[in-house]
Amino acid sequence: MKILISCLSFRNYTGSELYFFELADALTYLGHEVHIYSRFTDTPLTTKCKDIIFDTKEDLLTQTFDKVIFSHGSVLWDVIKNIKTHEFVNVLHSEVLDLEKPVIDNKINRYIGIRPSIIESVDVKCDLIYNPFDFNRFNAQKCIKNKNIKEKIVLFPGSIDYLRYQPLQYLLNLSTKQKFKVLHVGRMDYNITHPNFISKEPVWEIEKYYKQCDIVSGIFLGRTSIEGLLAGKKVLQFDVDKNGYIDKVYWHTEENLDKFNKHTVASEFLNI
Repeated sequence: MKILISCLSFRNYTGSELYFFELADALTYLGHEVHIYSRFTDTPLTTKCKDIIFDTKEDLLTQTFDKVIFSHGSVLWDVIKNIKTHEFVNVLHSEVLDLEKPVIDNKINRYIGIRPSIIESVDVKCDLIYNPFDFNRFNAQKCIKNKNIKEKIVLFPGSIDYLRYQPLQYLLNLSTKQKFKVLHVGRMDYNITHPNFISKEPVWEIEKYYKQCDIVSGIFLGRTSIEGLLAGKKVLQFDVDKNGYIDKVYWHTEENLDKFNKHTVASEFLNI
């Protein structure tokens, strides 16, 4: 198949950008011709891509695709809606972000939510296909905690934006009482100082931090929580509202982790 993936940004090691990287990589591995159109395409993420074609806006209308898989339709739909394709698939990544609202148009053939809570939050018929992950990188055997690290560490990967600020403050307050460190890896939008807080720049080799921690924490059933489960860690999960206030804090578990394997996910996209 000839497949176009379209998203707002394809440049950083975060969220939906990693989602589309893993999906594109798995589809390419299966022998399909994968194109990507993004308004913001750049390193470092593009350096990880193999056999993926990056199109400009001008390229799009000169081609025909078997599938167009896209997100962030509020800003991209006007650009891609006239592409010649057999199928438009709108992927929804968030319950609370306006950017992730479904595009309502008769041209859309399928809506996909990446977790059950997203499907429950929208008014369109939406199928469930989970986040894709590389099981060669994220697995319990490769992410055993280093025996030389004696202190208790909670790993909190992801961009510290308004959705993650309150959960991080919750963890920092708890860390004072329960004597643990909070290790953050990712973009930082706030100036946060705390004796139990360590922040690191985003890196591709995030697995090295899973080897340092006891617990993983994040919001919703996003990349952080799933990476933690695959790494064999306990996962403390936060659900937040659209303003970033905490709705729920709980230990998250999942059965059948194979549903997160990127090759399983890619096959599900081909079969819808």
